Amino acid sequence: MPSRLDWAYRHTAPLIFLAALLVRCIFLYQIQSLPFTTNLTLDAASYDGMALDIARGNWLGDTVFYQAPLYPYFLAALYKVFGHHLDLVRMIQLVLGALHCVIVFWIAKRLFGKDKAVWSGILVVLYGLFVFYEGAIGKDGISVFLSDLALLSLLWSLEKPKKVHWFVSGAALGGAILTRGNLILLVPLIMVWMAIAMKTFPFRSTVAALGSLLAGTVLIISPATIRNYVVGQDFVLTTSQAGQNFYIGNNPRASGFFENPPRIRLTPEYEEKDFRSEALRMTGRDFMKPSEISSFWLQEGLRFIRSNPAKALRLLGKKAIMFWNHFEIPDNYNYYFYRSKISVLSLLPVGFGLVAPLGLLGLFLARKNPGALLLVIFILGYMASIVPFHMASRYRLPVVGPLIIFAAYALARGVETIRLRRFRPLCVALFVVGLLAALVNWKVVDETTTFKAPYTELGIIAAEKSNMAEAEAYFKDALQLDPGYAPAHYNLGNILAKQGAFKKATEAFKEALKNDPEFLAAYENLGKSYFQLGRIGEALRAFDNALRLRPDFAGAWVGKGLVFHSLGRYAEAIDAHEKAIAQQPMLASAHYNLACAYAKKGDIDRARFALRQAIALHPDYQRKALADADLQILRSDKQ
Repeated sequence: MPSRLDWAYRHTAPLIFLAALLVRCIFLYQIQSLPFTTNLTLDAASYDGMALDIARGNWLGDTVFYQAPLYPYFLAALYKVFGHHLDLVRMIQLVLGALHCVIVFWIAKRLFGKDKAVWSGILVVLYGLFVFYEGAIGKDGISVFLSDLALLSLLWSLEKPKKVHWFVSGAALGGAILTRGNLILLVPLIMVWMAIAMKTFPFRSTVAALGSLLAGTVLIISPATIRNYVVGQDFVLTTSQAGQNFYIGNNPRASGFFENPPRIRLTPEYEEKDFRSEALRMTGRDFMKPSEISSFWLQEGLRFIRSNPAKALRLLGKKAIMFWNHFEIPDNYNYYFYRSKISVLSLLPVGFGLVAPLGLLGLFLARKNPGALLLVIFILGYMASIVPFHMASRYRLPVVGPLIIFAAYALARGVETIRLRRFRPLCVALFVVGLLAALVNWKVVDETTTFKAPYTELGIIAAEKSNMAEAEAYFKDALQLDPGYAPAHYNLGNILAKQGAFKKATEAFKEALKNDPEFLAAYENLGKSYFQLGRIGEALRAFDNALRLRPDFAGAWVGKGLVFHSLGRYAEAIDAHEKAIAQQPMLASAHYNLACAYAKKGDIDRARFALRQAIALHPDYQRKALADADLQILRSDKQ
């Protein structure tokens, strides 16, 4: 009669799936207590907005893709079928994440056998970062699922080399490329692996396999390419941000991480526009296609490297080191902050600091395995496609699955060595792992210092709910960790201004600008606070300082328009608001203020037109207009 252990061994894949799913269900339950779960920010809010627009019927869109296109369409399909339910999206992603754990197990089983694959199943189930990103509104969990599915499919195709199998492998790879564009750089490397792995095959079979893989990849990404050409008359394979991303990692202010270059705001609502505006300003051109803008920034990044070879080399080395360091660099999300709040994450012991040293040892031990070459090519090729740009935790996530497989192989070999009492090679292996672990786990950042960003986000969420005391406490928590953190000063100034404490607000905005002299929104709100205090000259200086940095900054033009209006200089107010509208045509406040200025100047028809525009963009302005003294002439006019 078979033992329970034998039964579990025979049913390893289902057990891995169920264990992974249980962990993920607990995670989904526990994150309900966090405000981030229902209040989306940054890329999550951007993807959500894009998906809602698509689900409402705008399936084609009107601009070339800037962000990876597959994920917003994935969200849109779910919204269309089930409605706007974020937890349902998370649940589906977490189920796919549990299936991803099985995919990692299957890859390991094909390469090294079931005994060693069991170790990979254990490690991947206990890897907390996978759970974290699968439960987030973002492309990263889906990207890892598709990239490892492509690896599994490639190995399966090598075992059963039929054209249709290679075609399916290419399709899986194409899906992964639509979530992370840099993966397209690995296509030639994968084709080299195929040529090596199929060297004993007839030449025609190898060529057919390569063609089938390429056809599958092209079939999946071509709708994005065709769509980009239709809406933008521009040839862009997937997205138009490669050059911009390269410049983020290679510019005078670059640190190796996702930090803004000069005059660029790295938030979804501004990033693409700022890069375009700067490219136009620097070239003196009136129009550039998205592909031309990307090429321009790529050339600017290369120009920086040529002009600063020593600094560029240091940056490259720093990014390479951080690629292999245990520290999970925060970007949209802060894993360490979530782990401090969510107990199931804190109980999952496996992280990059364990997987990387064991994985590198396993990679060396498995170097003669023909199938393992694919994973080696993927890891090193992926690293080469990321390091020249900039680093963040989620960017290296696709290499974790292959590293877990090699780490599991190293552990299994270690257990075999102990059983065989071969202590000399075991000691050598332990020494190598210890050395690699020391290097990988070298402490470069105190994790808690990175909590300043999530504390600031919590403060913003509290402020949106009018919990001003709670918001202020969060901002002060952030500033306690980093007294020079400009976003916390800025948002503290915002809540002080909302409460009428304009003098204190100006001090907070000035602190933000002291630490970040290019913080445009801080100039805008500093000017507004000075205006409320009646300090007109200082208000104008604040707006002008913003416009010196960015002449296309609509908020500063609106601020200047309000100042001119208060001084009775209506012609100048009209000019300022029209400049704001030229930069941001959908800015309802600029249309409304323009209506007020035209009304005071006696230009009734233009005032009416501007007011209609404001109300069409924001219906609340209809009610405001009824009580606004500046628009009294419109109400008294009988026409």
